[in-house]
Amino acid sequence: MADPFICLGTPVRADETRSAAVCTSADGKQLVVLAARGYVVIVDPETGSCRQTAFPEGLIDYPFGSMATSSGLFITGAGPLLMVLDPFLGQFIRWFRPAPEEEIIGMAFAEDREGIVYATTYPGCKLLRLELSQGKVEELVQLDPLQKYAMTLAAGEDGWIYAGIGTQTAVVAGFEPRSGALRKVFAAGRGAGEVHLGEDGRVYAALPAAESGRRWFRMARGEAVPMEGSAVAPSLYFGTGYNKLHRNLSGRRRVMQYQLAEGELVLSDGESETAVPLRYEGNGTALSPMFLGPDGRIYGTSNHPLHLYSYEPGAAGVVTYGGKAVEKGGGGNICAYASQGELLFGAAYAGGHLHVLDTTKPLAGETGGSRNPRLLYSDERIHRSRCMLTHPDGEHVLYGGFPGYGMVGGALGVLHVPTESVTVYEHHELCPYQSTLGLAALSCGDVIGATSVETPGGAEPIAKQAELYRFDWKSRAVSARWVPVPGAKEISMIAVDSMERIHGLTSDSIYFVFDTVRGEPVYQQDLSAWGQVVRHGLIWIERQGRLSLIGLLSGAVFEVDPNTYRAGLLATLPKPATSGIAYKDGLLYFGCGCELWMYRLVEGSV
Repeated sequence: MADPFICLGTPVRADETRSAAVCTSADGKQLVVLAARGYVVIVDPETGSCRQTAFPEGLIDYPFGSMATSSGLFITGAGPLLMVLDPFLGQFIRWFRPAPEEEIIGMAFAEDREGIVYATTYPGCKLLRLELSQGKVEELVQLDPLQKYAMTLAAGEDGWIYAGIGTQTAVVAGFEPRSGALRKVFAAGRGAGEVHLGEDGRVYAALPAAESGRRWFRMARGEAVPMEGSAVAPSLYFGTGYNKLHRNLSGRRRVMQYQLAEGELVLSDGESETAVPLRYEGNGTALSPMFLGPDGRIYGTSNHPLHLYSYEPGAAGVVTYGGKAVEKGGGGNICAYASQGELLFGAAYAGGHLHVLDTTKPLAGETGGSRNPRLLYSDERIHRSRCMLTHPDGEHVLYGGFPGYGMVGGALGVLHVPTESVTVYEHHELCPYQSTLGLAALSCGDVIGATSVETPGGAEPIAKQAELYRFDWKSRAVSARWVPVPGAKEISMIAVDSMERIHGLTSDSIYFVFDTVRGEPVYQQDLSAWGQVVRHGLIWIERQGRLSLIGLLSGAVFEVDPNTYRAGLLATLPKPATSGIAYKDGLLYFGCGCELWMYRLVEGSV
């Protein structure tokens, strides 16, 4: 019998723009180094030549920050590794695993006057010191015991190291290595403190302020001196977030833009701009959840960067539309979909963007009303979108997810399709301090939401266990709340059957059935032997003349017995699944990393 699993290829090969630096040798030679997932690209701005160098130990992971040292070396971190590159040799000369308990090394970097390099970690928010001459790294201090992100770092002439910390509370911390003194210079509301070394050699710090955007300070001996923003010297970093360039070219030349996904480096000589092609071999880009559109195509996006693609079974195959097809796509992904009529809706991270694609019209990337898809709405309260629902009234789409950085509890958005208006219900109106990760509609139109207490934006969780809630469609208010799996932190997805029973999976791969009429659990089964939860991994299909609930975990496809509710193994996967799940004509589609896979669920399907 033919293998039921078929790999359909890699829909997207594009790498997200990350951090970069301009490195200068002792004789004045300059190279631009771009850090990507698993490698760097070294560009000679004079000749346009590109050299690609893989991370040590075969590491494939994202860098979050980088810097050029005063001696011309390039330093970055990814996953557990802190890495030192000599761009003029084109090779990594040292690398370290300085903090095995940390997920990310090198969220931010700084160098002091003696050439000692400092770096921060995630989630422990620790400060590391790298002495290149000694070839050693040591952990100095935990900058903040509660917060996870120290995204900016600067070394002052006063011998202090300053860090901008957030996201739940904006903090600037000062640490003096000689004495071991740690001082929280100031703290305020939600957000992140910022620090930078100015072109004048001084350290400047900023604190979010509602009335003016930011309040500025000059740092000296661990103290903050208030000052006007107009007097702040420019930073040696250019850009925002993870897309920052450290230093720039000398003279009138400037790096204006670098886009790995679009394959170009834009240089300026002060009068005109030149695009230098970036020649590199990118990785396949991981796929996000997928959906069967109303036109019969499978739609999905890649994840970091966001490139839209479609797959038409038996016809056009995979078609990739690139990174400019989706407005404000950038380094995110469309996490969840729903449809009403011929319209396909998608909810995207980052920024809580809500998009609509008219499947009866061709895709168009022009600005204005001619765009297809179009950006309808954005809301930080649903910053990390996770679920969408087509409401049975034919006029609404609902979506939910996690909130923005430093926030606790995500909102629920309700889109009225005819008017394209969105009403948002905040977490305190649903389940306080929780986020909606799953949605299902009952026959009466009421909506069941499934929650998570987790806070991926860096805040400290408040709620203790995940819940189901009933959202009364007429009153637009929660009428009941239940805890179906005591102790579970997250109910990752749900589906509802004809008896108004909710089928769900927790983040620990616990499958459960809950009766919403009687308000009590019916069944529970541990599926963790089949792997981890895959978004979105539950789908109703018509199979053998009846509706059947199919599930996908990282290691298996399973089916639920409609009489006993027991989940039974259909097949083990040839590769770990990472995203799901769409179904058409007997074929089940899912993602394994960057690859699109198909499973022949019904014999004879093609």
